[in-house]
Amino acid sequence: MDGSCNRDPEWKRAFTKYFDKEREITGERFPPMALSTVDLDGRPAVRMVSPRGFVGDGFLRISPEDKGHWTSDVLTICTHAKSNKVQELVNTNDVQLVAYLPHTGVQIRLGGNASLLFHPDNPNHSTLSLDMRQRVWPRCESLAEREECDPAHINGCDVELDVEYIREQAYLHHSPAIQAWYSWPPPGRARGADSSLYPTEIPKIEDKAEMEKYEANARRNYVLIFIDISKVDIVDLNSSTRKIYSRRGDTTWSTQNVNP
Repeated sequence: MDGSCNRDPEWKRAFTKYFDKEREITGERFPPMALSTVDLDGRPAVRMVSPRGFVGDGFLRISPEDKGHWTSDVLTICTHAKSNKVQELVNTNDVQLVAYLPHTGVQIRLGGNASLLFHPDNPNHSTLSLDMRQRVWPRCESLAEREECDPAHINGCDVELDVEYIREQAYLHHSPAIQAWYSWPPPGRARGADSSLYPTEIPKIEDKAEMEKYEANARRNYVLIFIDISKVDIVDLNSSTRKIYSRRGDTTWSTQNVNP
C-alpha cells in the first residue's frame, strides 16, 4: 500500500493500517485475499488472489504525468485473460474479497462490483465500464492542502486517467516468474508435454523471436480488475470490535458498530 491520505474514507485508512502492520511482520507487499465469484452454473467459486493496490497508490499512478498526487478507493487485482474467473466476472460482476491477517488478528471483507480491463487486442477490451474519475481524489499532506481539499469542494471528476498506463504499470511490477506465467496456455487446462510452453522467465528465452512472442502473449493475457467497493466489514479480534462501512449513493460512507 502507499500510506493513507486524510481524505481517504475511514475504512481505507483502517485497511491500509492493518495491511501495513501485517507487511512489517511478513514482508509481503500485498497479503493475499480470497476472491469469491459466481461460476457459470450459479455456484460460488473462491480462490486466493494478490491485490495490486489502490488506483493512484504506489506504482499504480493514474497517468505518466501523475507524481503521486492522486489516490482512490478502487482496489485492483489481476488475472489471466483465459482463466475461468474472467467469464464468471463478465457474466456476474458482483464479488466479495476477504483477507485474514493472522499477525494483526484482523478480518477484512470487501463487497462490490468488478470491472475488467483487457489488453487492447482483446475483443473484450471495451468491457471496462467503471468511471473511476468519481472514485479518485487528490492527496492532501499539509494543513494548507487539507483546507483546499475539502471534499465539499473538490472531486476527481475532471482528472484524466490513463487506464492502459495503469494496467501496464501493474504488469511491470510483477516478478519475472509471474510475468512469464501470463504467457502460458490457459490455466485449468490439461498441462502439455512441451516444456517450452512454460518459460520461467521470458528474458532467458534465447531465441529473440520466441522471446518477443512470449512477451507479447503475456501482455495480451494480462487483465487488470478494478473493484468498485460498496461495503466493507472489518473485525479486529484483538479489540473485539467490528465495523461495517456502507457507501451511500454519492461518494460518502456510513459507519455502523456491530457485534463481532
